[in-house]
Amino acid sequence: MATAESILSFDLVHDKIRSCREVPATVGLYGNFRGGERLRNAISRMMERTFMGVEVDPSHICISSGVTAVLDLFFFATCNPGDGCLIPAPYFPAFDNDMSIRNEVIPIPVQPTDTRTYIPTVHEMEEAVLAAESKGIRARMLLVTNPGNPLGTLYPEATLKELLLWAVKRGLHVLSDEIYANSKFGPSVDEFVSMEKVTKNAVMEGLLSAETAAELVHTAYGMSKDFGMNGFRVGCLHTKNKDLLEFWQNMGMFAAVSNDTQHALAIMLEDENFVDKYVKENNRRLKKSYELLTKSFEAANLRYMPACAAMFCWLDLKSLLTEPTFTAEDNLWKEILDECRIVLTPGQACHYAEPGFFRVCYASMAPASLEIACARLTGFAEKKRRKRKSRDGQLDIDTLRTNH
Repeated sequence: MATAESILSFDLVHDKIRSCREVPATVGLYGNFRGGERLRNAISRMMERTFMGVEVDPSHICISSGVTAVLDLFFFATCNPGDGCLIPAPYFPAFDNDMSIRNEVIPIPVQPTDTRTYIPTVHEMEEAVLAAESKGIRARMLLVTNPGNPLGTLYPEATLKELLLWAVKRGLHVLSDEIYANSKFGPSVDEFVSMEKVTKNAVMEGLLSAETAAELVHTAYGMSKDFGMNGFRVGCLHTKNKDLLEFWQNMGMFAAVSNDTQHALAIMLEDENFVDKYVKENNRRLKKSYELLTKSFEAANLRYMPACAAMFCWLDLKSLLTEPTFTAEDNLWKEILDECRIVLTPGQACHYAEPGFFRVCYASMAPASLEIACARLTGFAEKKRRKRKSRDGQLDIDTLRTNH
């Protein structure tokens, strides 16, 4: 339950992609290292129709071998070693590797004051920038994930607008990771707004120049999450930045997607009827698994952050800690692994400042397996509570005996 992948609907993709596997002679030749024209056309049309809500020009799409590769190339192009990247916490743990392994970019976690919504504020961003500068770290960009990982929630449009205007005023690049944009199943599904649409509206309102928006605002998307195609390694960047587009034309060859894979995906995405039916069915399955998970948590009186998107649940296990420390969190993580044979992602790995929280990925297994995992986890929690209650009761008795 720690792997950010979904197996829930790959049967649908598998059947479809098998029918798209014709192999024209052209796939054996070199292609455009920014991505083939046919796939860029298909993916831009899909993004435009299903979640961006703005016109997407295929010439503004750069395709690489997964969003990890997209981020690596993006950081290489926009940052120098030692530069910082602001990320609202809690966040996807692998972002640290994406930015630091090759490019030596330093993550700057921004802790939320509002622990009910976890929505970051401009004030918190500004404080994080100043704190980083005091350590000699220059903030170069802001990275937001919407829908969120690990929270499974959506950013309000007003928040995105505030963050956008603050960031561009500071001259920061804004990268919106929208890899879960078509995984929405809760009552707030209509509230998802792409950063591209927020940017377009800000330009139309005269709050931001089109030139600045083109230079600083970018969006990442990939096939791994919504379509469960992690192993295909296909991600893309949407940008109007001319320097970045030229950069990708040269550097994209180091993370290119095979022509065969591009060809099959283009055929699949061109079938808009399939895409629409798939997204609807996948969200139905996500909702079913999410409800199975959260109903078991509620029955066991386990607290969690209500989600409406992505494939995660933010679980509050503070009450099971022996003390409010990350050492106790790590010990609890090991206990759950040893006794339940379940792997969760601890909150510390997500750079959250308060111990006792865990990310649960409920889409990485079939519902039948999820039911078993839930029974193990809730049974473990009940057992821990009984032990603590028994121990506390014994302590009370010992105290009474001592006092008398």
